Amino acid sequence: MGIIGKYARATQSSNLMDDELHHNTEPLAAVALSGGADINAIGNLLFRVKYANDATSYNHLLESWIKIVAGKAVTRKWPSHILAPIVAKVSLDHFLNDVCPACSGKGHLPIFGAPILSDDPCRVCDGRGTLKVSADRRCIKQVEDMVETLNDFVRMAAGNAMRKLADDMEL
Repeated sequence: MGIIGKYARATQSSNLMDDELHHNTEPLAAVALSGGADINAIGNLLFRVKYANDATSYNHLLESWIKIVAGKAVTRKWPSHILAPIVAKVSLDHFLNDVCPACSGKGHLPIFGAPILSDDPCRVCDGRGTLKVSADRRCIKQVEDMVETLNDFVRMAAGNAMRKLADDMEL
């Protein structure tokens, strides 16, 4: 199980004991300690909102993300009709709700009455497990780019958390 699965399981755990048999607090601590106060901190917020279902952090995440997107809009010289706050909101909302509802993110539909999945890819998501970005055609490229940036932030935060867990392991 990867760091995202461990983190999600830990946030739903009713037992956060930390002893030789219980290790649910380790992923929580690793993610929390891996961010810092710089740009990596948004990765921690993304973890909390997406994988821990922490809706109370959404507004702070959106505010931080709008600032980042506004900076990217300036450095990448976006056309004036593309508004950074709108791109930020659409990209963040897509990122937080990108799982295909038809296959539940598995990429294949379940076979009715059987505990297995079909061999055919899901027709809704083409087997990706995630939905395509939906946005105004004039800013779709910017929204897709920002969704990929959000995915990069999560990958960086996950990598930092895994390094933190590895540093704490006794070899």
